[in-house]
Amino acid sequence: MFDIKRPIAAEIIQRRTQHSGSFLLVEGPSDVKFWHEHVSRPNCLIRPAGGKPSVKIALKSLDSIGFSGILGLVDDDCDSLENRQFPSSNLVATDARDLECLLLRSPLLEKLVFELGDAEKIAVFEKQHGLTVREKLLSNGMVFGRLRWLSKRMDWQLFDGFGPDELRPEAFMDRDRWNVDIERLMQKTASKLELANTEILCDQIDSLPNVDPWRVCHGHDLLKILRMGLQTVLGNLKSAFTHEDLAAHLRLAFHDTHLAATQLYKDIRAWEQSNPPYQILPVH
Repeated sequence: MFDIKRPIAAEIIQRRTQHSGSFLLVEGPSDVKFWHEHVSRPNCLIRPAGGKPSVKIALKSLDSIGFSGILGLVDDDCDSLENRQFPSSNLVATDARDLECLLLRSPLLEKLVFELGDAEKIAVFEKQHGLTVREKLLSNGMVFGRLRWLSKRMDWQLFDGFGPDELRPEAFMDRDRWNVDIERLMQKTASKLELANTEILCDQIDSLPNVDPWRVCHGHDLLKILRMGLQTVLGNLKSAFTHEDLAAHLRLAFHDTHLAATQLYKDIRAWEQSNPPYQILPVH
């Protein structure tokens, strides 16, 4: 086991004396749970770093001494939308905003909704709204996703350190209609920023480019919104079933074939080709 009290880079250097294969450095525990089923074992060891900054710091230290065989993997977090460059050739990012979006973007979303929802309720909802569950989920998620993107671009830190009743999806969703109360969300945000009115904020959000929603939506937002829908308009999901439970279901069902359809998979394979003999993914 890794000693979490030691600096990550030093821990990996020490571990090299026992492991000659590759290391996959990820952000946190949920990433470990996902990648455990998709890496080549025992050729690849997975190490959680405790956040995206820690992954980058560790890679910088290891790159500086020419340490070979380590790949860092992080959430994109809208970095690609801002044209931010990777600080290391040993770092790759999700081609969706985060890992949860990667899971939800797959065909597993429809299977999950059908499994946990009510088929009749789903059919009625989609007919009434003229939208699929996927389309409506993304529409709801984009409201929060674009606000998160703008907050990051402007360094507002709106979603850092807020209390339980602040800018969470749960606080602004009309559960009976499965719809975001955008006006109230804008009012709350403008108040936090001490803006004169919501028009200033709305204009700034509208100025953001129209891009792939899977690069903008926040995965945990989508899971929370989906959970609320499955509790009301889409099904009768019990309140004890959390958004983390939804993520766990998706991780368990996510197959290597789903991973192979992503740009992330191609990026990992490209890293392997440039760093022989180190292997991250199984050879089929």
